[in-house]
Amino acid sequence: MSERTRFVLAATLCTVLTSTALAHHAVTTHFDTSKSIEIRGTVVDFKLRSPHASMVIDGISYVDGIAQESEPQRWEIESQAAAGLRAMGIERDTFRSGDRITVIAAPNRQPGFRFVNSSNFTDASGRQYAMASARRPELVSATRNLDASDPAAMNGIYQIGVQRPQNHEPLPLSEAGQAARDSYDPRESPANTCEPMSFPDMFYAPYLFRISVASNAITIYNQPWEVDRTVPLDGTAVSSSHEGLFGTITGRRDGAAVVLQSTGFPASGWGIGSAVQPLGRGADIPSSDQKTLTERFSLSEDGLSLVYEYTLTDPVYLSRPYQARMTFPRVADNTEIFPYECEEESASMFSRNSQDQSLQIGNQGQADQQ
Repeated sequence: MSERTRFVLAATLCTVLTSTALAHHAVTTHFDTSKSIEIRGTVVDFKLRSPHASMVIDGISYVDGIAQESEPQRWEIESQAAAGLRAMGIERDTFRSGDRITVIAAPNRQPGFRFVNSSNFTDASGRQYAMASARRPELVSATRNLDASDPAAMNGIYQIGVQRPQNHEPLPLSEAGQAARDSYDPRESPANTCEPMSFPDMFYAPYLFRISVASNAITIYNQPWEVDRTVPLDGTAVSSSHEGLFGTITGRRDGAAVVLQSTGFPASGWGIGSAVQPLGRGADIPSSDQKTLTERFSLSEDGLSLVYEYTLTDPVYLSRPYQARMTFPRVADNTEIFPYECEEESASMFSRNSQDQSLQIGNQGQADQQ
């Protein structure tokens, strides 16, 4: 690999890492994105999964072209979720055991821990897989025959970006909420499992979502954790998807908007905000069974964006209701929404450290003991 190629890859690494993995954890917490290492070696195992794909290789690391080891070492690589890698053209069989590979990665902050983060791979043929070559959703620049007074005009796919609530205010935590923040332990976070983020936090994860409004119901599908909520618009209460994890929901039309009201949420360790999203701001904020949520969905005047407004209450962990407003751009209707495919070991990488077991090798889940 040329010095220029190494420079380009290293220069894009920080952007890639900080924009694609925030849905699960803050990469900079575990990895030093101000540095990069090049690992040249042989693939031992590759798993396309979420929240993080993973790769295990035997290789030698290089810094500024200088080898850091005399013999190949076992390296474990955390990458972004399956959906992100598929947009880069990576499938389950793209990297096979025995394939030669070069990886540009951010090293772990724990000295000597050969668990790194990367979304930059070059195979033996010289083909590079990186975010720069990823397929990006096509933004819709104009709409035709759109009746803004009809909620069905919202039908389509929208893209969520990494953003803060437009009011830029932190959550108004109660004494219990502040105590929960102060005692936050990443090892105890639901992020280590495949429990989905709750709402409204789900609308901060940088993925896609799809809305379909019929005469009598609305269906909202969020790509992360593949959460599908179908709610009647006649006020009938229904239990949410994922075995009631998102409470009991009623829906109604309000002019050209649709309003959903949710109650009966089960208590959750990150029911109000996750550490890696703007509501949590570095710590999970739990919710009680008294949490309520009102969501309002409507279109912008030009029909090119969806407006999402919500009011969140929880008298246990919030001192007052919290309100926010966000907008999401519409993308082409033929945009592919890749499956999320959450997997338990992948989720557990959220708080992984050097004391944890090696990543499992192969489909049988046998831990590698080397």
